[in-house]
Amino acid sequence: MTTLVLMRHGVAEEDHPDGDAARRLTEDGLARAGRAAQGLVALGVRPDVVVTSPLVRCRQTAELVAAAAGCPLREDARLAPGTSASDLLELLVEHPDAGTLLACTHQPGLTYALADLTGCGQIGFRRPGAAVVDMEAPRLGAGRLVAVLPPRILRAAAGPRS
Repeated sequence: MTTLVLMRHGVAEEDHPDGDAARRLTEDGLARAGRAAQGLVALGVRPDVVVTSPLVRCRQTAELVAAAAGCPLREDARLAPGTSASDLLELLVEHPDAGTLLACTHQPGLTYALADLTGCGQIGFRRPGAAVVDMEAPRLGAGRLVAVLPPRILRAAAGPRS
């Protein structure tokens, strides 16, 4: 069994002169994403690999998670906006040694992919929230939703600010 963690990137700037792909996390977005990353680890969610969308805001979020978990970070274009459950299943197949794989990507693809993987219906993702899915096999409907972790829960799990 593999655990798949789906995570939405942190809060990003509204516009960027170089376009949507270049939008960076805001100062507050960086702080909150860092706390969320710490919260994931504090809750025992320790990915073996973090795979991220190539868009800047997602990569920044994923870097924080990979650093907190002490694991490698990979970039994959399939996690750009429009991610599907099939894209996520391909990632699982390509990382057979990962007991836990975290995929950092975008809405609305996250919501649709989670529904397709688990049959749980559509659950929204706030920024930077996560969902934990145990995958019996890399196929649609084979996932069991273990947890939905809204940003406030992740930040609380991180403990008091130091």
